[in-house]
Amino acid sequence: MQLEYWTEQMEKQTGARLQVLLDDPMLAKAWQHFGGAPFRRSSIFHGLGRFLAEQNVRGERCFEIGTWNGLTAAVLSRHFDEVVTVDIAHNEQKHEILAFLGIKNVRCIDIIDNHEKAKVAHSLDFDFAYLDGDHANDTELDFGMTKKCGRVLFHEVWPHQPPVWELVNTLPRQLVTYGGAGLALWNELP
Repeated sequence: MQLEYWTEQMEKQTGARLQVLLDDPMLAKAWQHFGGAPFRRSSIFHGLGRFLAEQNVRGERCFEIGTWNGLTAAVLSRHFDEVVTVDIAHNEQKHEILAFLGIKNVRCIDIIDNHEKAKVAHSLDFDFAYLDGDHANDTELDFGMTKKCGRVLFHEVWPHQPPVWELVNTLPRQLVTYGGAGLALWNELP
């Protein structure tokens, strides 16, 4: 990257992301051990941890769609007795990261397609879902299979991600709370 393309906005974003790591000893520990690569494109930088705390999100089981490196599962594990997370990307580093952090309440399930994802979703009782899978193709499908729990957190709720943006904007406004950067919590529960 040439310095001429560095903007004030980029500097602020980099500073905010660094602050997320500095404020969270668990994430800082992972960063120090694994370096920055596992954090690339992670929603932990979009205020996930802070938003969960602000909304007092707690529960028995969270169903996460989209594990990748396991960092969001690690953050979710603080709020739930168990996190069950599925992904079509069979990335072994998620197991290394979770083991390194000593997290034992996350169960990672590698799937091959939406049919397997649906089988897992329908076989579980869960009281919260976090959707961070294939936004372009599976947003409606993922919401359809998880909304039974009454609380679904969407990632990448912004105009340049039309499937997520459009779906969330069809939900009753009084049931949606926005926070972080591109996070929206649909809460149908009283």
